[in-house]
Amino acid sequence: MPSLKSIRSLVVWWPLLALACQPNHPAGLPVGTLEPLHGTWLLVPESSRADTLVYRRNTYRFNYRPGGRPGFRLRPAGHFTRFDVAPGGGLLAEEGTWAQASNGRLLIHLPGLEPPEPDYELEVLSYKDGQLKLRRLKSRPAVEVIRAPQ
Repeated sequence: MPSLKSIRSLVVWWPLLALACQPNHPAGLPVGTLEPLHGTWLLVPESSRADTLVYRRNTYRFNYRPGGRPGFRLRPAGHFTRFDVAPGGGLLAEEGTWAQASNGRLLIHLPGLEPPEPDYELEVLSYKDGQLKLRRLKSRPAVEVIRAPQ
């Protein structure tokens, strides 16, 4: 028969365990906030896989990559900048907006592109040790999140 102490312990810890095991909670991020993701992120193609894109902060010591690395910048108040590798090298900045679509999901809008691209949604898979893993969701039109260098 369980003791009163073990029952109290279970009552205290059970709700905490239930909250921690929610499947829609991106690893390493507090529920409902994407503030830790504000800043500039650059693609690490050597670590990325088919549907998972891996990014590191722009302060990370990357290996040299001719032409540069594509990436993006998230800023407060919904400001978004996508960095593509420009023809001939360097980066081309495209301004847009972002909004939190749901927990751990970002809706990206880039209005100034020619030809125009539809909005797309990113899912935050994990954020730990300065590494951000994202997935472009199939529910939105299929567009490249970050175009691969030509």
